[in-house]
Amino acid sequence: MDPDAIAFLMTPEGERVLQTAELMEGSYLTRLSRLRKCYSPAIASTALELIELRERARKKFSLAHKMFFTREALEQSSSETISRYRAKRFPPESCVLDLGCGIGGDTIGLASRCIVTAVERDPIRLEMARRNVEVYGLSHRVKFVCADVADIKLDAEAVFVDPSRRAGRKRVRNLSDVEPSVDFLHELTRQVTNTGIKLSPMFADEDLDSFGGEVEFISEKRECKEAVVWLGGFITTRRRATVLPDEASITSEGASVQVGMLSEFLYEPDPCVIRAHLVEELAQKIGAWKIDMHIAYLTSDHFVRTPLADTYRVVLHFPFSLKRVNSVLSSLQAGNVVVKKRGVAYDVRDIQRRLRTPGQEEYILVLTRISEKPWAIICNGVLE
Repeated sequence: MDPDAIAFLMTPEGERVLQTAELMEGSYLTRLSRLRKCYSPAIASTALELIELRERARKKFSLAHKMFFTREALEQSSSETISRYRAKRFPPESCVLDLGCGIGGDTIGLASRCIVTAVERDPIRLEMARRNVEVYGLSHRVKFVCADVADIKLDAEAVFVDPSRRAGRKRVRNLSDVEPSVDFLHELTRQVTNTGIKLSPMFADEDLDSFGGEVEFISEKRECKEAVVWLGGFITTRRRATVLPDEASITSEGASVQVGMLSEFLYEPDPCVIRAHLVEELAQKIGAWKIDMHIAYLTSDHFVRTPLADTYRVVLHFPFSLKRVNSVLSSLQAGNVVVKKRGVAYDVRDIQRRLRTPGQEEYILVLTRISEKPWAIICNGVLE
């Protein structure tokens, strides 16, 4: 984004440009051409990009239509739901450093509970953060500092840091590639006891555990969004999986469960539960067992409602054969069939295309592995 164009769009006149652009109809090129008749190419293209980003951001922020974003910063930012949940770890009215605040998504969550100093070296993102915090009416609780986090005096009761996890337009998959560096992060934890570090759930277990704190995997809308390392007084356990917006959590307890026959109900643990290696703990919590030692599906003969898993009622199950699957689905008058898989190499889209489902009933087809054999499980939809 053009810095001067962003600065202009933050003015009252710029806001009028955005309002005008939002009401325009037609293709991108049509709208761009109309805007360029009155404004510079940079302002016109930046205005349309910001409108697009605001629309995308509605999934994350309740006031997205008033906020400012860059594409990369929006992709890395946590949702309002996640940032407010995380902020509950921090004592009310405590003084917190938010290092690498970006466009202010986490700052907003922290400022709803704490007094925040938000640090960002990119002046454009910092100004966006300032405006976004203002949109939420929290400016009086935040001090903004344009600086490299390495140059900041670590003088606060607690720190939250969100290292950049992108190299150009690509996501990094190793802790060694984040910015600020892993060495800085480890030094930070030595200087400030109470620290929260937002990282990618794709990072290896040994990297996440290297800080010696609690690792919390957070999921929203059945997608594991992030891993947060909690240190000092924030530590409550070794591993935790949390499902939002329910705020349902499960923690590591060293549980061990048996493998048994598939029964009446099938449980598909939330991705954060699987990523946190807490499937056995979930099984123990709901009185279920595993259908295979190496497969993250659980089963039981009774229904337990839990936000930590989707639950299906098993209709039929048998060794997988596409011919038999089609025969059974036809006898069930199946129409709309959702195909899921775990532990097998089948191409879901290919299987979906080859299903013969002329009926109207809805079912879920789970393809998995039981005792080293490919298995088909036909279920009714998610039980509420």
